[in-house]
Amino acid sequence: MKLLIVFALVAVVAVTADTKILKYENVADGEGTYKFEYETDDGTSRVEQGDQKGEDLTVQGNFKFVGDDGQEYKVKYVADGEGGFRAEGAHVPNEYVDKLSTL
Repeated sequence: MKLLIVFALVAVVAVTADTKILKYENVADGEGTYKFEYETDDGTSRVEQGDQKGEDLTVQGNFKFVGDDGQEYKVKYVADGEGGFRAEGAHVPNEYVDKLSTL
């Protein structure tokens, strides 16, 4: 459950009334495996897939958005029971990422 909360906080996307959804897919097998993907006309997109085997949930995905500065930001992430949440992106400080496993 904590893992899912982290994902919700990591990739919160504000969609305005002017934003159009270009692509949306959401597939779940009802047994713990899922995949979703969306893309909007403002340059925002997200892809995530998860697989649960027993108590173990493994999630991987990526998202991108255009910041207020006009720059595109991309983040790839993986989360599982062994390594916790791990994110990488050109703008994500490595010293912060390195400390995530100790939190």
